[in-house]
Amino acid sequence: MIFQVLGVAVAVWLFVATWQVWVLAFVALIIAAAILPAARVGERWRVPRGLVVLAVYIVAVGVFTLMGRLLWPALSEQWTQFMDQLPKLVENVRGWLGNVDYWLGQWGASLPSPKADKVEGIAGILLGNAVRLTTGVVGAVFEVLAVLVIAAYLVIDSREVGHTLLTLLPREHRPTATRLAPAVLDRIGGYVRGQIVSSFFVGVLIAIALSIIGVKYALLIGALAAVLNVVPFVGATVAAVLATLSALNDGVVLAAIALPVMVVCQTVEGKLLAPYFVGRATGLHALAVLVALLAGFHLGGLVGGLVAVPFLAGAWEIVRTLWVEPRRGA
Repeated sequence: MIFQVLGVAVAVWLFVATWQVWVLAFVALIIAAAILPAARVGERWRVPRGLVVLAVYIVAVGVFTLMGRLLWPALSEQWTQFMDQLPKLVENVRGWLGNVDYWLGQWGASLPSPKADKVEGIAGILLGNAVRLTTGVVGAVFEVLAVLVIAAYLVIDSREVGHTLLTLLPREHRPTATRLAPAVLDRIGGYVRGQIVSSFFVGVLIAIALSIIGVKYALLIGALAAVLNVVPFVGATVAAVLATLSALNDGVVLAAIALPVMVVCQTVEGKLLAPYFVGRATGLHALAVLVALLAGFHLGGLVGGLVAVPFLAGAWEIVRTLWVEPRRGA
């Protein structure tokens, strides 16, 4: 019993000490789960899984390259204009907050006002958190390549990997694991595919809506919303802040119009896009997604936020199959 307790303690300590590696491994599993349906379809047509994975990677790179060539000139121009106008935007916010602070001062309260000279520092902090400081840019690129290679091997050798993992389990639990594994992978892969589609539509919707009401940098804000919305609800929220700031530069009236428009876009995402493309794939409630995001960001930063929801989706499928459904049947 003592040796068993010590063995568990050592295993837990090793897991905690190397949790970054396990997070990257789970990211590879997420990518592999998203590609597996295409690999199965390819097998029906006698296409090797390796070629399917290579084709998926090539298509993904091609899509990003094509979008970059089509959108990059406009995005670059709008980004330069936005950064040039950023000090003025901050000054407008300071003036608005000053007016609000005056009225709050009548009640003995106050609001802090942002400083323009701190904007670059804040941007640097955000970029520093996005790329791990311990590894730098070269290390981050190596990790991305390693994750893609591991994901490819997981797809190509999924049967062998699954068989090896099954041999580590007691015989009485192997049938349950065999039944659970495909369902868990379908949940995880379905989340990734659904979130990509949802993010694309959110970005297009925001760009079109802001262009219609005349907000500057609509294409840039929509593109940022699509990219950041890979983490659920983040893209639309950031886009709402940027759209309101940009509209405020042209007057309070336009800002007052832009804010409800962005609220409508967020409502469309939360009530239509996310439930249809993501909720159906994961079976998770929006509240559970938000809690998972908070926990993921708190524990693992940006990467933690990215893997939190698919991890919860897989865990919920296990709990639902082993615990919830049997109790309902009873």
